[in-house]
Amino acid sequence: MQGVVQILGVIEHFLLTIALFATLYIFYISMKNERTREFYLILVAILSIFTSIVSEVLLTLFNSISSAMRIIVEGNAILASLLLLISLLKIKQKCTIIKFEFPAITLGGKEINITPGLLLLEANENNAVLVCKLSKDRKSLIISRRREGYWKSLGCNALVIWLSKIENVRNVVNPRNLEYLNHLIVQFMKEEGEKFVFLDGLEYLILENGFERVFKFLTTLKDYSLLNNTMIVIEVSSDTLDKKEVALLTREFHRLHENIQQKRGA
Repeated sequence: MQGVVQILGVIEHFLLTIALFATLYIFYISMKNERTREFYLILVAILSIFTSIVSEVLLTLFNSISSAMRIIVEGNAILASLLLLISLLKIKQKCTIIKFEFPAITLGGKEINITPGLLLLEANENNAVLVCKLSKDRKSLIISRRREGYWKSLGCNALVIWLSKIENVRNVVNPRNLEYLNHLIVQFMKEEGEKFVFLDGLEYLILENGFERVFKFLTTLKDYSLLNNTMIVIEVSSDTLDKKEVALLTREFHRLHENIQQKRGA
C-alpha cells in the first residue's frame, strides 16, 4: 500500500510541475487574448493548483493518516492536476497567435510618400486602390472587415487581419478585444523602417465597444505612430456617426488628403 502511495505522489508532483509552468505560459498569452471564457478557465486552473497544494499540506501535517486515506488524497490531487492541464489545453486552442511576415520590399518602389500619424479617410469605393498604393514596398498592416483574399486580389502586399467574432481562424481578431488589437498594432509599429496601417472597420468597433473606448484606442495609436515612423489611415463613414463624434474625430485627427503627397510621375 505504501508503494502505491509513493507512486501516486510522484505522478502528482510531475503533473503539478508541468501544470504550474503551463499556467504561467497560458496566463501570459491570455493577457493578450482577453476573452471571458478564457478567464473562467484560468480560474479553474488556479483552483486545481490550490487543491493540489492543500493535498500536500494535509499529507505533511497528518503523518498518522491511513494509507487508504493517503491514496484518496493523492488521487484527488492527480485528478485536479489533470483537470488543470485539460483546461490549459482548451485555453491554448482558443488563443490567436499572429506572426508578422512581410513580402520582400523593393527600394525606390513606393508610389506615395507618407507622413507619420493617424489620419482619417472618408469611406469611398475607390479607397482600396489607394490603400494598395500606400502599402506598396513598405511594411503594411490592414485590419479589415474584408478577408485577406479580397486585398490580395487587388495586389496589396500587406499582412491582413480580419475583424470577426469567428474563432479558430488564422489572423482573426475579435472586434471586442481592443486591448489585444492595440497590442498587435503597437508591436507592428515597432518593426524597423517605414510602416503603414489601414483600418476599415471603425463603425464595427464602435458598435461593439462604444465610441469612448474606440476614441481612446485611436488616440493611443496616434501617439505610437508618431514615435515609430508609421502612418495609420482610418476609414470612416461620417454619416454613420453623430455630429459630436465626428467633431471629436476631426479635431484630434487630420484627414488624409491634408497630408498625403503624390510622388512626381506616379
